[in-house]
Amino acid sequence: MRKRFFTSSLAALVVGGLAACYGGGQLGGPDDPNGNSANPGADSGEPQGPLPFFPDPPNVYVAKVKNLLVGLGPTDDEIQEVTADPTQLGSLVDGWMQMPEYQTKMLRFFELAFQQTQIGASDFNNQLNSGQLQLDTNTTTQPLMVQDQQEVFARTMLQLASTNQPFNQSLSTQSYMMTTATRIFYALTDVWQLNDNVQGFTDSFANANPTLNITVESTTAIPLSQTLDPTDSAHYMHWYDPGYSASGCTTATFTARANNLYDIILGSIPVSGACKAVRTNGQLTTNDFSDWTMVKIRPPSGAEKPSNFYDLVALRSAPASDLVLKRPYVGFFTTPAFFANWQTNASNEMRVTLNQTLIVATGAQIDGTDTTTPTSTPGLDSTHAVGPCVGCHQLLDPTRSIFASTFSWYYGTPQPDPTFASEPGKFIFEGVQQPVSTIYDFASTLSNHPLVASAWAQKLCYYFDSEACVDTDPEFQRIVTLFQTSGYSWNALVKAMVTSPITTHASSTTTATTNGEIVGVSRRDHICAALNARIGFQDICGLNAALPDQSSKAALAIVPGLPSDGYGRGSTEPVLPNDPSLFYRAGLENFCEQIAALVVDPKNPIAGVKTWVSTDPDTAVSDFVGILMGVPDADPRYGDLKNALSSHYTAALADVQDGGVKTTPTEALQSTFIAACLAPSLDSMGM
Repeated sequence: MRKRFFTSSLAALVVGGLAACYGGGQLGGPDDPNGNSANPGADSGEPQGPLPFFPDPPNVYVAKVKNLLVGLGPTDDEIQEVTADPTQLGSLVDGWMQMPEYQTKMLRFFELAFQQTQIGASDFNNQLNSGQLQLDTNTTTQPLMVQDQQEVFARTMLQLASTNQPFNQSLSTQSYMMTTATRIFYALTDVWQLNDNVQGFTDSFANANPTLNITVESTTAIPLSQTLDPTDSAHYMHWYDPGYSASGCTTATFTARANNLYDIILGSIPVSGACKAVRTNGQLTTNDFSDWTMVKIRPPSGAEKPSNFYDLVALRSAPASDLVLKRPYVGFFTTPAFFANWQTNASNEMRVTLNQTLIVATGAQIDGTDTTTPTSTPGLDSTHAVGPCVGCHQLLDPTRSIFASTFSWYYGTPQPDPTFASEPGKFIFEGVQQPVSTIYDFASTLSNHPLVASAWAQKLCYYFDSEACVDTDPEFQRIVTLFQTSGYSWNALVKAMVTSPITTHASSTTTATTNGEIVGVSRRDHICAALNARIGFQDICGLNAALPDQSSKAALAIVPGLPSDGYGRGSTEPVLPNDPSLFYRAGLENFCEQIAALVVDPKNPIAGVKTWVSTDPDTAVSDFVGILMGVPDADPRYGDLKNALSSHYTAALADVQDGGVKTTPTEALQSTFIAACLAPSLDSMGM
């Protein structure tokens, strides 16, 4: 019943009631309001001139900007304020950027922009030798560990932005936001080093403790302080884990190897003689995966010893001290998550790692278009640098040399091959040539590259407007200059971009008359954030492993199929699905249907989530327009949209299903919710 009725009703609602009155650009491309192509020569191969421009009114662009920043619709007062004085948009933006929802949106943006996502636990195997060690084999904590790895640098950026640190210098930071769980893993990889043979590794923990045994005890509680005290011979390295009794044993002994101890800490206790392998709660608590704090990672000074990966007491108190590691960490491009994304080998020899680093930082790559003429080419690979390949390799090989001299092909340190270990590095890219002796030198040179400012302004163009800004657009150049002169203030850049006519389309720009106004579908992270913010869910899409599922299994099965932002190897442009395909339409309708059951006459209301009752359909319809669709009373479209939804409810209530069963008020109101949930103001970027 619901789908048959809903399809025809939605067509009338969207085409007759919404699309004609939303103003501005058209969904999926720059057509005029009459449906004519804005640029008739585009398909014929004829020279293209400037596109016609149709300015968006305040009620449209205020809604767009607020949705982009925090996922919420505007209020009456906000629309009226900007209608009376368009310059007040900046003040509103200042307020929205103080909301927790802004931090949530920026966290995801930074995860994607710094290419720390699109990974699972198995993607870390390249760094660990999966036959011996994995990121986390405990199915309970593995999702939390993967999520923490993805968030390390994104949260670092949020912290640096909140304290107004220069954005470009953050590319060379040696301080990171970390949890106890990520500190354990980072310290683990300091003692567990892979060489240039994927099966070859060095376990310095085992080497330092050739006669030590590790004991797991399930019956007698042992204080952690005693477990970690090497002077307590009776209890040192005796780990109390009551869950180990499931192995069929009360006590087991293991060889002192880093992988064994790491697994014990995480609760993936291996086989020991007749004792079965078991999964337990381990030594970590839920708090160990969420206690985010800024930690400086630095190399040992003199005879100083590195931080021990198993010293939970010290690692939990990391804010009071640095994390001391031999392996260098600097910027976004040495995190385990970045390495998990961009694996290398003895053939590629760090070229992919280097190229993706350049793409993230500068928005450009080594692709044969760089006209920089090297004054010298240390590390040039004569085997590859032949014929037409010379142009790229004379830039690529010297620049990646610092990676190759620092890390093995599986990101262990130090580089075991003396040829690569002694190879001098030289940064040669887009007009910059600079010798670099360490990975820290490379980071400093990269952070000061002249392309950084325009690259990150351009990333916001993609994120906010689903298209690239025209590089020569005077308005775009103004924003880039403001970013530089503001001391690379990230929040200043965000504010400049969302208040710019490039984003608001309140007035014409070169970008608008060249590209048109793209109104793309609201991709997964945007639509999920909007539903959370507008209805009160914590995580309706099940994207946060640390939060309990609030949706049904059927709803969560739909989420991975929704189009989402992404990135690809060797691509300077992000992946941005913008077209309203039938798959998007069908998937979102099914998802909205699942949500409707949670919020309309719910059997088990979820704390904090807005709900509606079928005994008061008038209030529900008003809320569906104002809250869910994000169109408040002050918007001139409000009345027509409310009437359309009211008509939908009345028609649905009168509908008779197969077999002569009449639609119930609950079903009718749920159907009305679905119609509102599929409105362009919620499901598109810029309506």
